[in-house]
Amino acid sequence: MFEEIIQKALVVHDDLTHEEVEELCQDFYDTIPKKIKEETKIKRVHKYISKELELDSENDIFMKNTTLTNATKNFSLDTIPKYLFEGKAKISSNLINIQNLTKHIGNTHLFENANLKVNKTDKIALIGKNGCGKTTLLKMIIGKEGNESGSGTIELAPNLSIGYLSQDLFWKSESNTLKEEMLEVFPEVTEKLQRYEEIKDNPDCWEEANKLNLELLEMDGYRKNTIALEILKYFGFSDEQMEYNVLQLSGGEQTKVQIAKFLIMQVDLLILDEPTNHLDIEGIIFLETFCKNWKKAILSISHDIQFINNTCEKIAEISNKKIHNYPGNYEQYLEEKQKRFDKELKDYTNQQKEIARQQVYIDRFRYKATKAKGVQSRIKQLDKIERLEKPENESTVKNIEIQANKRLPQTIMKLEHLQVGYHFPLLTLPETLEVEKTDKIGIIGKNGSGKSTLLKTILGELSPLDGEAKISESLKIGSYSQVMNDLNMKNTIIKELLDSHTGDTSQNGETKIRKMLGGLLIQGDKVNQVISTLSGGERAKVALTKMLLTQPNIIVMDEPTNHLDIYAKEVIKQMLQGFNGTTLVVSHDRNFLKSISNKIWMIQDGILTVHRDIDKDFEHMFI
Repeated sequence: MFEEIIQKALVVHDDLTHEEVEELCQDFYDTIPKKIKEETKIKRVHKYISKELELDSENDIFMKNTTLTNATKNFSLDTIPKYLFEGKAKISSNLINIQNLTKHIGNTHLFENANLKVNKTDKIALIGKNGCGKTTLLKMIIGKEGNESGSGTIELAPNLSIGYLSQDLFWKSESNTLKEEMLEVFPEVTEKLQRYEEIKDNPDCWEEANKLNLELLEMDGYRKNTIALEILKYFGFSDEQMEYNVLQLSGGEQTKVQIAKFLIMQVDLLILDEPTNHLDIEGIIFLETFCKNWKKAILSISHDIQFINNTCEKIAEISNKKIHNYPGNYEQYLEEKQKRFDKELKDYTNQQKEIARQQVYIDRFRYKATKAKGVQSRIKQLDKIERLEKPENESTVKNIEIQANKRLPQTIMKLEHLQVGYHFPLLTLPETLEVEKTDKIGIIGKNGSGKSTLLKTILGELSPLDGEAKISESLKIGSYSQVMNDLNMKNTIIKELLDSHTGDTSQNGETKIRKMLGGLLIQGDKVNQVISTLSGGERAKVALTKMLLTQPNIIVMDEPTNHLDIYAKEVIKQMLQGFNGTTLVVSHDRNFLKSISNKIWMIQDGILTVHRDIDKDFEHMFI
């Protein structure tokens, strides 16, 4: 009859045993006059123990001994009980074993005898070009994608539990409040607790209540319920937000809720499919901290180099229908991949030399009877040789050169007394802000801080609330977002670009277009594919090419790297670095932004500040 209060006490006081708390309860219970009703006696015991052991059952048992407030800026992952981040002792050391996997989708061969192992503490970044099969592989692991036409095996450890964070977040019900969504993590516990609360004070239902109480204790229900209700405070959510509909949350907040659910479910493996795509830098850093605290396995698709370096210890690259495994971070992967390429090229070259040498002998002595035996022997040797394919160095980035089509004035843009927003000021700039012809400006800030609104105001798509943005009329602006929105979905890639490239529709013009597309790995028959059938990353490449063909003086890009693989990012990075015009780029990819910028416009609390010393200031901006 004391189990509920005993369990609550043990959550807070791990230095006490069950027997010690039970003895305290019984000793006080024995002092209560026998004429008092049993129900009242139990309540008095609960009240006494709560006071004696400093329990606050109505507020925050799970949060005991923390200094958190409901202010989102004061949350801390470091105060979450460590056991939630740790793995199960009984789970197999090998969680996933993929052997000789072959997978085809239509005429596309994704995998040929591919292999991958995931152990219980591995933190693996799964990388590869867009369309190579990364998301397909994850879906096969969790059972959402079959392999009827393929072969090979995907073996999962017995009782393996997986938390899958997809690009499209999944909710139990889109009508749920945040509180309801969290309680549905343990539906059986929630159902039993609700019934228990309804009947526990009814003498006619004490037998059912006692049974429910025992069942809840056996399934650790009280602790699970408390954790489900309180865990989000560690993630920076207020009590008020717990009553929000889940769809009211930002993309970053929704991601936090999903990983909080995986945390309290104590899954063995986190699978993250491009988790940083819709996060601002603050959200990315939060996710990095979470992954560092996570002591179990992670398998993550990511195109964010800094995120990979901060969260993963191994790289698995899908390339040429195989999965190649590398220890270490992204830079170490590049070194090892180059070594592998050098060895494969050497082996291929040596084999080609040997084949050529043998063929020379065969051709020279084919018709000489005295050499017939030797010739036939060499022919058989060549037939038995397993021919090596010439390796491709996919790390070599094809350079796309883009130059401004005219000389620029020293000052190409002047923003004076500018306030931007819709109905009220979202962002206030310095009184006068000049953009020089050599400026490569990276723009950062939280989601919703006004970055995109600022770009729309500069481009003339949105009128300023006050002040003005002065840009020389003779200068041509290339807007990535505008081009992306204006793509004709019915056109093929090559037709869309030829139609828009009015400057040169000749054979030379098409050659130029194909060369630029080739630099972004859109080549061969791919250029005849209809735009509506392309992936998000492929459409982004088409839009980028279309914008560059206009030969702008100023390039304005809002999140250009979303949906792009690392290879395509490197192409864009080198293109922007070599561009002799001015660039304004909004991005949350720190590695990309630092590489292409010589100034940072940081938006915080409605104020824009300019940082000119990138090397000195960059990392401190996010502390």
